[in-house]
Parts: sequence; structure tokens; C-alpha cells
Amino acid sequence: MKFLKYFTVLLFISCSNATELSAEDTGSFPFEIINEKILFIGNSFTFYWNLPSQVEKMSIERGLNWDVKHFTVPSATLEILWNNPDLKSILETEAFDHIIIQEHSTRPLTDPNETEFYFGQITSLIPGTTQVHFFSTWMYESIEQFNINNEEYPIEESIKGIIDGTATRIIPVGRAFRLFNDKYPEYNLLMEDNKHPNSNGSYLASCIIFSHISSQSSLNLSKRYKGLDNKGVDIYYSIVEDEVLTFLQQISDEVIF
Repeated sequence: MKFLKYFTVLLFISCSNATELSAEDTGSFPFEIINEKILFIGNSFTFYWNLPSQVEKMSIERGLNWDVKHFTVPSATLEILWNNPDLKSILETEAFDHIIIQEHSTRPLTDPNETEFYFGQITSLIPGTTQVHFFSTWMYESIEQFNINNEEYPIEESIKGIIDGTATRIIPVGRAFRLFNDKYPEYNLLMEDNKHPNSNGSYLASCIIFSHISSQSSLNLSKRYKGLDNKGVDIYYSIVEDEVLTFLQQISDEVIF
């Protein structure tokens, strides 16, 4: 499958209606110079609420002008992603400044050796000039049973072992979710399934990723970002309300800086 021009989708794409593969770019740019190219590799935890597009829009707002693409498959593990020839083709033919890899949320806890193996397979196709990042996802109720060592950030701790000896950087999204939930329990970061991120959750993840790569604060970024659908009609990627916006940005800064 070839990269498709990024038709700005509805507020989010659910696992139930996503196609087998979502490999998209963000389309034409309102600027001439693209400073960095970024590729997300993952599953619905990455593509819900248009997270890659939110990160790109944040970069445009700050004048950084990132070209963000994503290759995502619903419920995919790194094994499934590795065995997809389209991903291999992209990694072998396209150059990126940053590649962000997200494993299925349970695998770092239930089978870290398998995660390490397929992470190594994928990164074997990535040149040393590209900075690789591992998207550390969040804990949720149904996977707490796998936190056998009762760690505060068990997924992140597992990833540290998986990437040991490499130049990979961890993006601590799960850490931010935990801190936000501890400080602001009145707000929710997850959908009704208590697993996938809602608009607040994806916005927080976007802030973390933006600040992690740019080394810039997310404070005062816009609360919503929009694009155009294939008919040229405005459509919002995600909407965050004023009452929670600053809390999300402050937590992001606290975790990153």
C-alpha cells in the first residue's frame, strides 16, 4: 500500500471501523520548507483522535514545520507490523529524521523478549542518522494484572530493558497519564472502553511527543486543530475544553522538563 494523502478524518478513528492498514501523510503544506520528517509506527493508540496530525499542527504553530506520517494497523503488535511488506518498503525507500515506534500495550509486560526481537527487526531497517523513539503507553485497569512487580511505570520500565544498548529515546506518555490522573482525577483521559485515549488523552500524548522532540514547552498551544477533508471542508482533529487545556499542557511540561 502506498502512502495516501492525509484526508483529515473525523474526530477519531475507532478500531471497529478502521481499515486493515492506515498509512497516510499529511498532504500539502502551507509553507515551503519542511524542517524535519517524522514517521509514527503503531496501532490505534497512535491514530485515535488524529494524534500524528495534532503533533504536526503543533509544529506548524511554532514554526517548526514537521512533515508527519503514520503507518498504523488496528490492534497491531510489532510482530504484525514487521511482517507487513508495506512497512518494510517505506523504511527501505523513505528517509525520516525521527521514527516513533509504539508496541501493543500489553506486549512489553507479557512478552518483552518478543517485543525486543521485533523492535530490533524493525530498527535494523532504520539508518543510524534517524533518531528512533519508543512510545511508552499507559496502564489501564485490564492490564494491571501484568504489573507483577507493582511498579509505578511498569511499561516504561520494561521498555528500558528492551532498548538497552541502543540510542533509542523513550517518550514517556504513560508517565504523563499517571501523573495527570493522580493530580486531576475529576477528568478522564480514556474512552468508555477504559483503554483507548479520548480527546484529552490524545492531546496530552501529542503535547508530550511535541515537547520531547522539539524541546519546547507545550504551554499556550492551541486547544484544537483542524484541516480539510477531501471535499475541502473544515474538520477538527480534536477538541479540548478550556478548563482542562492548561492542566494537560502543564503535566506535559512537568514530565518532559
